[in-house]
Amino acid sequence: MEQGLISVVVPVYNGENVVESCLKTVLSQDVPLEIVVVNDGSQDGTLALLQRMAQEDSRIRVFTQENAGVAAARNRALRECRGEYIRFVDADDLVPQGSMAALLSAARANESDLVIAGYLETMGKKTTPRGLKKQNADVPTDEMLSHMNRWSNSFYYGALWNKLFRRDIIQEHNLQFIGGMKWGEDFCFVCQYLQYADWVRYCSDLVYEYRRTASGMTVKQCLDCVVHPLENCKKKVFLYRQLKNLYVHRGQYGNHRKTLWQYLFRVTLNN
Repeated sequence: MEQGLISVVVPVYNGENVVESCLKTVLSQDVPLEIVVVNDGSQDGTLALLQRMAQEDSRIRVFTQENAGVAAARNRALRECRGEYIRFVDADDLVPQGSMAALLSAARANESDLVIAGYLETMGKKTTPRGLKKQNADVPTDEMLSHMNRWSNSFYYGALWNKLFRRDIIQEHNLQFIGGMKWGEDFCFVCQYLQYADWVRYCSDLVYEYRRTASGMTVKQCLDCVVHPLENCKKKVFLYRQLKNLYVHRGQYGNHRKTLWQYLFRVTLNN
């Protein structure tokens, strides 16, 4: 494990039109990093583009597999990461300048187990700052869970890309993404990780540009509700159980059991 190195995990499927822009914003960051890209069986020119970029910059490491979904791609990447920290980036989004330095500084400030930061949401030509905490602060995870209970449906807590994770925690507890899910695998991973993270750092910086599209997670959830209502309900129950397991594991379920179930109704609404 290389101390201070951030391993940036980027799964990509048929992303030849977006992934180069994404990777260039990561490469522009002024911190030690490696980019672990997993080509998940792309049928377009993604692999050739990635191989060219890897030849031009040794910080990019490319792995390819038959199409198995984003969870399998991220799990493959986790096996290849060498850094002290792990950052997840989606191939169709961007990383603002200074983003990695802000996250690394926040993690170092109090040797936090997890950093959660604000982000930008872009839809068309409109970009909106998003974040539930406006000031830097270090809090015990059990204290953070009280706030998360009210906002567990939010991207702020459920998404991967506005966070910095410690690889030793992931390795020690063999944390992996659950496959076979159209949406929600990131939320499950965060819930698993928080079972073993004792300190969380809130970071006020805007560290990610999430480009919201018609193929995004919220739209997929809404369509799933209409097309497969029974399966959608089962999935929400499964996600709720992951959330409940987190609170039970940390001995906090008794403090929040009267309101934690409301996640079942809020899960489709993101902010």
